[in-house]
Amino acid sequence: MNRFESCFLKNLNKEVTEKVSLYCTGYPEVDFVRKYSILYEIQSINNSDLILCNNDYSIIKNMGFDVISIWEYRVKPGGYLIDGQKRVDPWGRIYKENWYQNDGVFKHDNIIDNWQYLNPPDNNILKKLNPFLKKCKKTLNIEPILSIPGLFEKTWQSMGLIHFSKCIKRNIEFVKKVRDFFFNYVKNLIKLLQKEGSYLFIIADDCAYKNGQFLSNEMWRKLFFEEYTEIVDLIHKKDHKVILHSDGYISNMISLFIEIGFDAIESLEPASGVDIFSLFKKFKSQICFIGNLDISNLIYKSPQDIKSYVKKLISSAKSHNCPLIISPTQQINSKVKPENVKAMIDATKLFS
Repeated sequence: MNRFESCFLKNLNKEVTEKVSLYCTGYPEVDFVRKYSILYEIQSINNSDLILCNNDYSIIKNMGFDVISIWEYRVKPGGYLIDGQKRVDPWGRIYKENWYQNDGVFKHDNIIDNWQYLNPPDNNILKKLNPFLKKCKKTLNIEPILSIPGLFEKTWQSMGLIHFSKCIKRNIEFVKKVRDFFFNYVKNLIKLLQKEGSYLFIIADDCAYKNGQFLSNEMWRKLFFEEYTEIVDLIHKKDHKVILHSDGYISNMISLFIEIGFDAIESLEPASGVDIFSLFKKFKSQICFIGNLDISNLIYKSPQDIKSYVKKLISSAKSHNCPLIISPTQQINSKVKPENVKAMIDATKLFS
């Protein structure tokens, strides 16, 4: 089967389909998978070829999803400890226990010039990817999307929020140097994953927070527009597809993302002020929208609330000729009600 025959990929090609696909935002937390599988008698097909990094992807298909993102191929684990208490990860971010401290170690040129900790996954990990991707398509008919690190997020996090903010005003050339460091890594990673059979990518780059953007469109364009255009072109040259994930209020950035050439935007958080219904009306078939089932609603709302909202989403998207894929805004965590995810899946299949 030609991969562009799936409804999901037709949506990424800006086509509106009768069927609305369901996207799973990464492998759900283990406790949720356990609860959901018991409650709805979801079983594995017991095929070791469909297990990657200890996650059984046949469970995701049997839940009813058509697409899932895979996060484990961004980087080789590594880093070092500071004073035995804080940990620096391969991206240069500082953690204490499991919490990012809004700080990083990229403060000077020589740190970047001598950084040895950022490396792609080992070959023994990469060699498992190609057969897994083929099995996902052939056995499960599910589309796996490889997650790629974002330029903006990695730039400010590796520098730390305070230092990044100061450099934006006083030393923009250093910001660009950090950006270029990650830009080159991302391009090489994409090429490596393409060699292993990857043809769908999602760039995880939170460009905004609740009700606002981190940077103005003018500054974002100055720092990241050309680099992201080159990344998108690199992917499109092979007739592959690329999605941008961003939490936060990104409504005023959609035109930028379309101009760059992204095939879809994912998350679109209602809790952050994103009015997807206005976006349907404004952009129509210029780009595919993915998400908008706020994770907080999947935790606190009722199944009937979820069904009603899914029906409204599908009806509105179709009325404006806008490609839509339903998904939670973030990873499904252990607090999410299994009955609400079931309602999301069932309603999507019913109303499309």
